[in-house]
Amino acid sequence: MKPGESERGYGLVVAVAAMAVCALAALAIAEASRVTVIAGQGDYARARADAAADAGMAITLHHLAALDEAALQQIDGRPRTIEFDGARIVVCLVDERGKIALNHVEDDTIDRMLEQAGLTGAALTTARDGLLDWIDEDDQPRAQGAEAADYARFGIAPRNGNLLSIDELARVRGFSPALVDRLRGFVTVDPDAQPFDPAHAQPRALAAMKSDADISLEVIERERELAGQQVALAGGNPKDLLHRPIMIAVDADVAGGHVHREEVVVITAKPDHPWEIHAVN
Repeated sequence: MKPGESERGYGLVVAVAAMAVCALAALAIAEASRVTVIAGQGDYARARADAAADAGMAITLHHLAALDEAALQQIDGRPRTIEFDGARIVVCLVDERGKIALNHVEDDTIDRMLEQAGLTGAALTTARDGLLDWIDEDDQPRAQGAEAADYARFGIAPRNGNLLSIDELARVRGFSPALVDRLRGFVTVDPDAQPFDPAHAQPRALAAMKSDADISLEVIERERELAGQQVALAGGNPKDLLHRPIMIAVDADVAGGHVHREEVVVITAKPDHPWEIHAVN
């Protein structure tokens, strides 16, 4: 090797390495820029979906506050679609009085409710006893239930009173997140969901709340109605909407964005305050 060739060779290696580092840096910057653009697009889509959900909620509240007969016919849990400014908005109205009020149920109703959610045998007994121990005021566990000593190692304590949300059930012995999701559509903790009203009830709530043999026909009729095989019964007084807790569920979709929102509202018909919001999810 001639004098200086090794230095030139080393210099070439360093130059190539430097170019590679610069290339990698440039690639990283380009990728970061691309991710930022995508994130920005995602934020924009989310903002549009949020606005569409707000619009869907506002439109629905307007119709409910108007106390028209059509509003009564819409409280059946079936999805209805609104097209708004390029967004697809699906709205469901559910009468909370057509759900099982968890804080005011008898033991046999709890059994039928859990059966409707798919539990049997020991799993049903554990969930029933766990729920009753969670909401009662004493510290004596039932046979398959649990009280403060059983929950202490998890850093939680039983409510010893009324449930404050459906999600709270996931903390109760015998209740998995999957079970809570199966119950969510036909149970409520809203204090104004009393008394139970079968007029707009879900079939599973009907089956759990009534034990007589004739209920099977009523459940079948509601299932047919909700499946669109027959129309909801006409009639009813629009004033029946007053002071009734109604859950509004809104799903808004735009290109690249989706928002789900739920509110439990009570229609007051007061000119300056036509509704009250009880819960937001």
